[in-house]
Amino acid sequence: MRQQTSSLIQLLCKCLKFQKTKSQSYEQIKNPIEIPQQTERSQGRKTLVIDLDETLVHSSFEPMKVNDLIVEVTMNDQKYKIYVNIRPGAHDFIEEASKYFELIIFTASISEYANSVIDFLDPHGLVDLRLFRENCTVYKDILVKDLSLLKRKLDSVILIDNSVNSFMFQPMNAVHILNYFEDKTDQELTLLIPFLKLLSQFQDVRPVHEWLFKYAHFDKFEYVDVMGIKQLFFDFPTSSDSQRDKLLSPADTPKLEEHKILVKSGLQAKIAQIQKEEDINDELNDKQNDSMSEDRCTQTPNKIVVNEEEILRDNLNINSPNAGGKQILFPSLK
Repeated sequence: MRQQTSSLIQLLCKCLKFQKTKSQSYEQIKNPIEIPQQTERSQGRKTLVIDLDETLVHSSFEPMKVNDLIVEVTMNDQKYKIYVNIRPGAHDFIEEASKYFELIIFTASISEYANSVIDFLDPHGLVDLRLFRENCTVYKDILVKDLSLLKRKLDSVILIDNSVNSFMFQPMNAVHILNYFEDKTDQELTLLIPFLKLLSQFQDVRPVHEWLFKYAHFDKFEYVDVMGIKQLFFDFPTSSDSQRDKLLSPADTPKLEEHKILVKSGLQAKIAQIQKEEDINDELNDKQNDSMSEDRCTQTPNKIVVNEEEILRDNLNINSPNAGGKQILFPSLK
């Protein structure tokens, strides 16, 4: 488990502080967001919301193998350096996506850091709107990106994020992308571009991940276009199409039943995963014990003790709960 030691990010972050009075009994805190109307360039387009850290870039307080950008932030009259590694294809992704969508970058990071990174990613100003940590909704001490506050029709909003916590309110609108750290062979963004182009023509993009599954595994399926007309997606296999299956990676998007959305918080999902691993271990132990004496078979395997407070603290990171590698930790919200 990562230790919550004092770090530069804790000095840089302006931690949101909320004080509850006796008259307040809320679980959810919505911060007001000033959302402008769509620009003339993006008028009538669907909205693509993109996360920043571990989705478009990976940042560290120590130099990495590749440092595409070094951001200097001044805090309390002291300068701090943050080393940024850009995900392969990020510049092209923004440029290509801007031809079909209204673009919003929505990050749980502070604006002092994020603005410098976005300026580097988007030198031509193709991103229509930037939202930051203070624009997130706090739900049970977890930062959530509530798409309903964007004043856009939810059937036309797509969120790309590496953290399931970010889209727990609207899982039907999300693409759960793999974490990016330092792998310069990564193709996640590049592979998403043709799918997003197709999705921009849909009348209703939801559930996004189910359409992604169909796109990755089938050369033929029906959809309803923006004019309400049934269309047929039919794609002849080519060398590039053979890469479509890579779109569905171990980034495990929450599954939806036919008329029921099962939403789990990062804490619940972590506990469920541990329980699943326990069940698998128990089953393996039972099979091994079949060949042993009866008294050996009655022994109960040791259970993993789940420290819920420790798991929740770990999930307050902007990254996915099971992410590996060095990560930027934000302070707890108290």
